[in-house]
Amino acid sequence: MVYNSSMKRLKTYFLHFIISSFLIVVPCTAAFAEPAPEGFPPLPPGQELPEGDSSDKKTCPPPPPMDHDNIINYRGSRTYNETLPLKVTQVKCKRIAESVVCVEVFFNQSINPRSVKPNSLIINNSQLPFGTRFTFNKKGNTIKTKVYTTGDSFKLRVQDIRSFNGFLVEPIEILTEVER
Repeated sequence: MVYNSSMKRLKTYFLHFIISSFLIVVPCTAAFAEPAPEGFPPLPPGQELPEGDSSDKKTCPPPPPMDHDNIINYRGSRTYNETLPLKVTQVKCKRIAESVVCVEVFFNQSINPRSVKPNSLIINNSQLPFGTRFTFNKKGNTIKTKVYTTGDSFKLRVQDIRSFNGFLVEPIEILTEVER
């Protein structure tokens, strides 16, 4: 019994020590913290800034290629030489649970993932719920998502999806059959 009570007391003192140390150290650290220095750090010895034009201005390289949203393309540089309109080439639907269907929509060229929203795919005249997740293949020409439906067929409307070169898909309604 003496051993248990002394161990409890030791644990209590240790806990009080840890908590009080934390309450003292954190405010002191915040009070004595110094702001970050302004500007860039000095260059290492022997390294110089690259020579620019004769005017004393710093020159920057040209910006990387961006899509129509002015966002840098995270999948590498795309070539915009395709002048074909963006079209749906195939739709696959496969049942993965009693009321869950996996829908894959294939396009003839890469699509901009930021243009795909829940209202881009309409199932039986109702849009997908907010927060629906979409996945894309590496080439960027396939959308994959899960849909909750119990029927063996449904009407799918594809709309408001853009390719990287700015083409908008023509709205299309497709009657799809669910594979088992």
